[in-house]
Amino acid sequence: MKYSAFKTVSVVIPAYNSRDTIQQAIATARAQTLRPTQIVVVDDCSKDDTIQQAEAVAGPDLLVVRSPKNGGGGAARNRGIDHSTGDVVAFLDADDLWAPNKLANQLATLRTQTREMFCFTAVEQVNEYGEKHILPKREPLPGGSLADYMLKSGNIMQTSSLMVPRHLLDKCRFNEQLRRFQDLDFVLTLGEAGVGAVFCPQPLVEWRNVGNPKRVSANPDPSVMRTFLSHHPQLTLSQRLGLEIRSVGPTPGAAGKLRWSWRLALSVCSGALALPNAVSLLLKHSLGLRYYGALRSRLGARS
Repeated sequence: MKYSAFKTVSVVIPAYNSRDTIQQAIATARAQTLRPTQIVVVDDCSKDDTIQQAEAVAGPDLLVVRSPKNGGGGAARNRGIDHSTGDVVAFLDADDLWAPNKLANQLATLRTQTREMFCFTAVEQVNEYGEKHILPKREPLPGGSLADYMLKSGNIMQTSSLMVPRHLLDKCRFNEQLRRFQDLDFVLTLGEAGVGAVFCPQPLVEWRNVGNPKRVSANPDPSVMRTFLSHHPQLTLSQRLGLEIRSVGPTPGAAGKLRWSWRLALSVCSGALALPNAVSLLLKHSLGLRYYGALRSRLGARS
């Protein structure tokens, strides 16, 4: 497959109870300097009028698909992939926004590649403390492990930043059994299939709704973590620790706090977490979000 021949882009937008943001998501896709040939909105059995809001801005470029049952974001994205026709597929969460040149920059980057690659960009987010960040802070190391990059080092490849050649999606899909860590699982699947990652360092995605406890990606249930790890038994201890300690806090009770503190120490010793970051996590879970946020503001913390 010659990447230099890529021309058309399909956008897949999974939506669930997204009536307040779905039109903005469609608009940000249509506002691209390289306009997609197809926008596929997959409604995952919303309980509100998401479908009606999407259909209200209908056009020849827009396909609205109704899922027969609520299957989660992974199932909705896979359904969107099944309906996609572009040379490449870009994924957009219904509550995120794109810079106008996002698709053009990514497609231009992909067209220069000579091996199997997907593309991701930096994202801009405002965290739960009201601080603005550009993430990730660096690109993957040449020949480095994507698992090390994401799990051990804590760098993100957020779903709305991904652009993947359509032919790769015949064998690499989203895991429909996962309700969290779908983006991590998907990228690991691509990596295990021998697909590399190329990075656009410009923040071309506005990652919104960060820190919202109702967002699926904020689910703190430890069983969700165990389910993800069960699908990736090949991960090293440092990779597992890096993900776990950044994603799940201590469970209630003295035993839960002691276990978490031990895992925190192991994360530092294994190289999965720098000591300053470990201190930050310890303070966060000891003081609570409100007081820790006030401390960060007072000290001018930015990480």
